[in-house]
Amino acid sequence: MTSPRTLSILNISLQQLAYLRELNRTATVTAAAQTLGVSQPALSQALAEIERRLDVPLFERRSRRLDFTEAGRRTAAFAEEVLGHSESLERWLAAYRDGRAGSLRVGMIDAASLYVLPAAVRQFRDQHPDVELQLTVDRTAILLDQLRRSDLDLAFVVGPVAEAFLADDFDSTELREEPLYLYGPPDATDPEAGDWVLYPTGRQTRALIDEGLARRAIRPRVTLESDSPDVLRQLVALGLGWSTLPEGVAEAGPQPLRRFSDEPIAQRTLLALRRTGVDADPRVDAFLELALGSNEVS
Repeated sequence: MTSPRTLSILNISLQQLAYLRELNRTATVTAAAQTLGVSQPALSQALAEIERRLDVPLFERRSRRLDFTEAGRRTAAFAEEVLGHSESLERWLAAYRDGRAGSLRVGMIDAASLYVLPAAVRQFRDQHPDVELQLTVDRTAILLDQLRRSDLDLAFVVGPVAEAFLADDFDSTELREEPLYLYGPPDATDPEAGDWVLYPTGRQTRALIDEGLARRAIRPRVTLESDSPDVLRQLVALGLGWSTLPEGVAEAGPQPLRRFSDEPIAQRTLLALRRTGVDADPRVDAFLELALGSNEVS
């Protein structure tokens, strides 16, 4: 329980603490009043009111000079500390309002983290060094759930997402349309004759791939599933199966996979989602702008 004495301390305004701090810095009421822009009588009256509220003598009055008592020196040190914290908080809040401080929690699917957004991440960190950028890489369904629970501020996921779901919960920005191509092991020629390594059944991307393969009358014999496109790429490179992958993963690096056909098996949409109805966040706006910009030049 807060004591009455503690309440008397809390009842002192920051302005009154500023009077004590300035008097401590300048040593005379006249100099302190000039610096503060108040009259000497007004300052003297304010200092007397502080003593009355704290119920302890803070000054020894000597002619036109006020000398701090032991309690006065302790209270002036308290004023210096509190006002220092207040000014520090004011600077932080100004930076936060401008998007130069605080934190930003961004979720993204594996593919986005591999080749779509790295440039945006680097640029954001360079341009906003005092913002704590927290990155989460996971599949679309989990990222949507985290965004809905306010565990993320921004999520980059695979579309389409149900329109009713978007309208109720999220605002959507299309990042890019991404084709998925067919890739096979070295020297393989017949996708129906070999094994397949694909995204897991039930995933958004897998559903698009299954529809595309069905349109081409390809019935894949799936022997291994992984959420990681990089893992699937390595398995194809090792000759363990065929797969359908985004070009940015399959053909990156010094040893790109062999594309079996220039006609994509499927097309997926990468979306940027934020929660509907929340206050505008300059950190979210800045990251999304960088993501869209890096997409234009990728």
